[in-house]
Amino acid sequence: MKYLIPCIALAGSIAAGSAWGADTATIHFDGTINGATCSLSISNVDLTIGPVQQSVFHGIGTPSPTSNIGTIATDPNCTASTISMTFTGNADPNDTTLFAVTGGAAGVGIKLEGLSSAGWQQAIPNSTASPIVHLIGAQSFRASYVQSATPIVNGDANATITVLVTYT
Repeated sequence: MKYLIPCIALAGSIAAGSAWGADTATIHFDGTINGATCSLSISNVDLTIGPVQQSVFHGIGTPSPTSNIGTIATDPNCTASTISMTFTGNADPNDTTLFAVTGGAAGVGIKLEGLSSAGWQQAIPNSTASPIVHLIGAQSFRASYVQSATPIVNGDANATITVLVTYT
């Protein structure tokens, strides 16, 4: 029994000594939360309004006949329920609700419309406040020239518009 007490005292001093140091470790987490997985099956649209005579326009706000209808379509395997489209392009200097034309013509802008559940909805240049929202599938578009100033100047009237597609 004489030897038991010194062993217990030695064990207590070893245990107390181990509490005097500290180490730290770091755990990092990596991962991703994904939303709907989608892609466009048709992503470029060519709308042709064609030659329009100046006599079609009778004052500011007068539209030309509309273009052909073009389509942007999502992949049928898309898991989202709706898509929103916003449109970026130069705004007409006389009417910022229209897209500007390039190529020499002046006094007209381009009105772009997308078919939504509420009917034809105008796409406003550079506006995130009113995107065109529709169900997954094909989105139809059409365009027309709209007189935005007087006088109208003859020339090519072209535009390129970028579409940002957001899936939800």
